[in-house]
Amino acid sequence: MQIRHLHEGNFLSDHTNVIMVGGTGSGKTHLAIAIARQSIRNGRKARFFNVLDLVNQLEQEKLNNKGGQIAESK
Repeated sequence: MQIRHLHEGNFLSDHTNVIMVGGTGSGKTHLAIAIARQSIRNGRKARFFNVLDLVNQLEQEKLNNKGGQIAESK
């Protein structure tokens, strides 16, 4: 039921993020891509971040004194 709620994009109207946690091969990326694709089909924007890549990007922003660029990018 929760996956269906996410797939329908109901969490977007609540302005919440989705963080998926689980072991390797548990389907997190597959689900994230499916949710993002459906959101795009519904006329919304979607972004997918690997946690390690996101943390590295945020650290780089901080070092360059340009915080908030990721959030403002389209």
